Amino acid sequence: MKIKILSRILQLLALYLFFTSVYSSLGKIITIQSGTKIFGKVVSSYKETDYSTQTGNKSYGTTHYILRPIIKYQVNGESYEIHGKILGEVGNQYHIGQTVPLYLSENQPDYAIINSFYELWYEPLRNAFFSIGLFLIGTFLGQILSKIKKTIVNLFNPQAYLDQF
Repeated sequence: MKIKILSRILQLLALYLFFTSVYSSLGKIITIQSGTKIFGKVVSSYKETDYSTQTGNKSYGTTHYILRPIIKYQVNGESYEIHGKILGEVGNQYHIGQTVPLYLSENQPDYAIINSFYELWYEPLRNAFFSIGLFLIGTFLGQILSKIKKTIVNLFNPQAYLDQF
């Protein structure tokens, strides 16, 4: 009974994540279709820690960074800026002073999206695939747990495993 409840909770969480991902994608699609394509300029960037494998006070491990370019653009004489999310070094994809294509929201001049696959689709696709995986785990949770239980029992009681044959 508890497994069935946990299974349903995982499925509901997966559906929530999936539909929020779809909603986020629809917002970007609407901005692309109804918005205006403009150009901005990379003025600077800053480094933000994404995650680190270094634990405690140990001197080894790796740190993964997200470098966020700061892109300025103008609409009706007013300046705006957005902070992009680029994996890797800014120099690999964007250079200071480079012109960058943006999609500008029709109704909100302070909302723009960088026209790149990563900026537009990485997060919605990642969330959609994660939610599908979570839904499948929720669906087959009972079978997964029973298989794990059987494997653990066989590890500690090999005679019971041999008696099955």
